[in-house]
Amino acid sequence: MDIRTRILARGDLAELRAARDLDGLAAALNAEGLQAPRQRFITARAVMASCPGGLPILAALDGAREHPVVGKAVAWALTFLGQEAGLDIGDPFTQEMVDHLVAFEILTDEQGAALKAMALQPVVVTRLDVEAAFYSPDGTERE
Repeated sequence: MDIRTRILARGDLAELRAARDLDGLAAALNAEGLQAPRQRFITARAVMASCPGGLPILAALDGAREHPVVGKAVAWALTFLGQEAGLDIGDPFTQEMVDHLVAFEILTDEQGAALKAMALQPVVVTRLDVEAAFYSPDGTERE
């Protein structure tokens, strides 16, 4: 949901909107605590150290190298996980691959969610974001 829609959907923000309190609106949206996948390069070390059940996840991936459908993709992912640069767990393709690994029962739902959660970062809204969502450069309100 975009910033404008989020604000309009919340009746409790009507006064802030009427007062053009951009800082207040941004703070209210940030207080929602929304998170979204963002670019994050991880290594096997990061999976082991910061992902619940990291070792079993890596073992499951290692065992899936020969899977007839996703084996090649898993092999490449493991290659990237073994490099210092890592694998972008926030990339839409990578997130989709994790879903496939769950669907093929290579990973459990919990393991897939844990891997995908590594990419979650707070969605931060600034005063300028609110201003751009509601007002034209000349100061008039957008419709």
